[in-house]
Amino acid sequence: MNSRDRTPPEKELKVGFGSLIETRTFEVPAGDAPPWDATTKLSVVGSDADRADGRDKASGRAKYTHDIAFPGMLQAAILRAPIARGLLQNLDLEKARSMPGVAAVIALKEVGKRVRFVGDEIAAVAAPTLDLCRDALEAIVAEYAQEGHTVDFLFADGAPVLDEQGDITDPWPDAGEELTAAFAKAKTTVTGTYRTEVQTHASMESHGAVAKWTDADLDVYMSTQATFGVRGELSQAMRAAGLQCKSVTIHAEFVGGGFGSKFTAGAEGRAVALLAHAANAPVKLVLNRFEEHTCTGNRPAALMQFRAAVDEQGAIIAWDQRSWGGCGHNGQGGGIAIPDHLLAKAARRRERAHQDLATDADPARPMRAPAHPQGFFGAELCIDELAAAAGIDPLALRKQNDAQPLRLQQYELGAERFGWEQARAAAAEAKQDQHARYLRGVGCASARWGNLGNDGRGRGDGPGHGAVCRIHQDGSVEARSGAQDVGTGFKSVLTNLTAEELGIRAEQVRATAGHTTDPSGPAAGGSTTTASLAPVIRHAAFLCKQELAKKAAEHLGVAADSIVFAAGRLSAGDTSMSFGDACKLIGPNPIEMRGERFPNYKGKVFERGVCGAQFAEVEVDTWTGIVRVLRMLAIQDCGIVVAQKPAESQVLGAMIQGIGFALHEQRILDRQSGRMLNGDFLRYKVPGALDVPPMEVIMQSVANGHSNCSAAGLGEAPTCASAAAIANAVFHAIGHPVRRLPITPDKVLAALHQRGGK
Repeated sequence: MNSRDRTPPEKELKVGFGSLIETRTFEVPAGDAPPWDATTKLSVVGSDADRADGRDKASGRAKYTHDIAFPGMLQAAILRAPIARGLLQNLDLEKARSMPGVAAVIALKEVGKRVRFVGDEIAAVAAPTLDLCRDALEAIVAEYAQEGHTVDFLFADGAPVLDEQGDITDPWPDAGEELTAAFAKAKTTVTGTYRTEVQTHASMESHGAVAKWTDADLDVYMSTQATFGVRGELSQAMRAAGLQCKSVTIHAEFVGGGFGSKFTAGAEGRAVALLAHAANAPVKLVLNRFEEHTCTGNRPAALMQFRAAVDEQGAIIAWDQRSWGGCGHNGQGGGIAIPDHLLAKAARRRERAHQDLATDADPARPMRAPAHPQGFFGAELCIDELAAAAGIDPLALRKQNDAQPLRLQQYELGAERFGWEQARAAAAEAKQDQHARYLRGVGCASARWGNLGNDGRGRGDGPGHGAVCRIHQDGSVEARSGAQDVGTGFKSVLTNLTAEELGIRAEQVRATAGHTTDPSGPAAGGSTTTASLAPVIRHAAFLCKQELAKKAAEHLGVAADSIVFAAGRLSAGDTSMSFGDACKLIGPNPIEMRGERFPNYKGKVFERGVCGAQFAEVEVDTWTGIVRVLRMLAIQDCGIVVAQKPAESQVLGAMIQGIGFALHEQRILDRQSGRMLNGDFLRYKVPGALDVPPMEVIMQSVANGHSNCSAAGLGEAPTCASAAAIANAVFHAIGHPVRRLPITPDKVLAALHQRGGK
């Protein structure tokens, strides 16, 4: 009988963190690995072990999609539309097809179909060299019926009217009696309009794929964050193209980032598969940096207006908002999310007041914590303005209005470690010098995310997420998952959990990820991968451990359930043997077990997401308007921390991206042509070495009680707070809010002028 058919037994677990430990009862599915809790002593999990693939990456042995090569492999390129809006009237491919050396030319858009943005895909070619591909693109005749276009969402239909200061002038819609009454009795009220610009993903590895057909089987080596998703997408696309396709296998063992832009195969993935079939040869198609900036999605722009109020005691009693999303031609994906955990006591508008505005530009795609960095920037800055107007320390205001015990501890720990009171006092004292050129400010912001993973079954009854553990006779161990590691450290999760369960060192485990021939896993998005697969990986190792224990027990003459795996040995009382000697009992066929992802435990988990808080100190040059981040601190949880170094790297990366979002990054489209003017890393500014200050990360390990290892995702949460903390620090430094990102020198100087400074 399947373990899912049994009534799950109840088990008491110690959940929580630090001094906040509680005993709660959970339904633990029969057959799962015994769950860890706050009392479990762990040696590899949570340790400072090196990244599982660190040596491969540092040495250059790691092969990314761009490194894949086959004999006779062709290169490919895409012809893209030069207009922002119109119709494709004519497409003649014959001259390109007749060029010597050109192996294949295909149309990607039919004549009569709409062109949606500059860079829209029209046709693709394959040839032995990229130079010949470019020549073939020049030979293609494409004619367009151009139409008027709009690339600035503030000029799109439905956009609100702004005054010279960038503030929304449209009156607020009726708020209802409760919210109106709350504002009426408030001690202090603030209102502000906040805006963010389009941010591109800027992944280190651009989108690309290598396709190779063997009869009717298609192998694709792709830079993707959704191996199983793109497998299904390409399989369907090949059949829709009338091609016989028995199977599609995706290979993505190493991926150089995605941040949400690589969930889909995209036009480039479909094109390379079709070109490889037409040319009867392997084909590689890699986007250049301009294509990456302009044709693979982005974080949409946002326009937000907030008004908030506090009472005499410092409680936020009223909150109102409306927002607009600056999307591309699909007109969706531009919503915002705000720190609701600070508004539990506030009267709110019941209906959602948001509108997405379509433009003739590349459409939005998910980007790390979709909707949150935009909304958290505006809302957290509004809360700091509210605190300043009410004469309340902004951190104290948050602590008073945030009821989450974990985040309250993070506020306390962060304030102490960062020296919040001392830094605020020093900044205030420095401002007394009216001739000071440099001003300093300190700000903070909160973070949150709410994903604890899933079993991958959805509404179906078929197999869900899985992972394989394999123990060989020579003592080597494999941990395998078909899910991808996009550089976040998933292989380290595979390694550490397997090593912990088997009582061996992390170096003894070889982790492999990203091949769809292995058991399935979710796409790397929404902080889902670790939360969904960590319990599976541990379960697979647990099942292997049981099988190895049986062989060792027979050899040692003890009961199998008395054997303990620890420190590289299998022990039962005074009897023991090394893990390597036990593996010699296996024989030529390895022990191989597939782990199962059980549903999240039923019971009162300690926290249904993850919490965080960040602090930043900045220096503002009042002569030039240049802002420099001096230091940052993040306190973050992700359930029980599985791999310390990759976890810290995730948070550090989030803070670096936050610096870019707050101070530098902005897509600039020419209103006349619709073309991006800064589609490279020379003019699209991302943080460099000199822009990154000293940064500290404090990871908090929390036993939340939702699975056998209490692991939670980490990709999204720290991204919420970084830009907001920097913007709040700038506000503290100059005494006037800069409500539009990026905080460039012109905006700082304008804010100083509005404040009355020099």
